[in-house]
Amino acid sequence: MTDPTPEQKLWIPVLRKVARASGHELRNALNSVVVNLEVVRSRSESGNPAVQPFIAQAVQQSEESARLAESTIALLNLVVSAVTDGRDVRFDSVGSRGVRIECAAGDPDRVVRALEPMTLRSAFAAGTDGSAVILTIPDTSSETD
Repeated sequence: MTDPTPEQKLWIPVLRKVARASGHELRNALNSVVVNLEVVRSRSESGNPAVQPFIAQAVQQSEESARLAESTIALLNLVVSAVTDGRDVRFDSVGSRGVRIECAAGDPDRVVRALEPMTLRSAFAAGTDGSAVILTIPDTSSETD
């Protein structure tokens, strides 16, 4: 096995950042669902009609969790498939703004749409130049875990 290129060495921290941020947002959404479902459960035992707003909130949060899960899957699939399929992948450092990853995708617009729930809740940005998905991940090296 040959030594990894400088670009390949960037993948590990990038994947860690993606996984950490994605997991964090999923946990936040799911924790909220759990709290609301606990309220629903305790109030429904007493037959309280005020439980309906909590049920509606739990449903909404469950749907958001599903969208975040799908977005996370799309994001990880994009990055991992770009590496494993030998697609054209280019990394650019964008200074304090982070790392820019550009890679070819079958349908870049569809991938960007799939990433929208995650980009709305995180600092990641996803766009397309028409032929490639451009993912920008901010530099968070000064953040603590």
